[in-house]
Amino acid sequence: MGFFGRLPRLGYLLRLCIISIFYALGGLLVHLALPGEGTSLLGLICLFLGSGFVLLALLLWWFATVRRFHDMNLSGWWFILAILFPPFVTLVLCFWPGTRGYNRFGSPWY
Repeated sequence: MGFFGRLPRLGYLLRLCIISIFYALGGLLVHLALPGEGTSLLGLICLFLGSGFVLLALLLWWFATVRRFHDMNLSGWWFILAILFPPFVTLVLCFWPGTRGYNRFGSPWY
């Protein structure tokens, strides 16, 4: 049984929507921090928080993608392919059905 478990297509799509919000919020905060020439305390706080949101989004994407690969009865090491070709692999993960019934990563009931 895998450490991460399994994640169906709909769950993956919903997590991608939530991850997109974190990523956009982080990008907005980083963008707000960059325009000033001088480094203000507010700019540094925005930069720190924005970087944290972007990092959180990347970690959540990693975890969700590994769980989705597990649902397809594939190893989490396939995540390397997702790093190299993110749009293509994300589309495949959104539309390719998972394994029916039990597989080596657990039950299909989430």
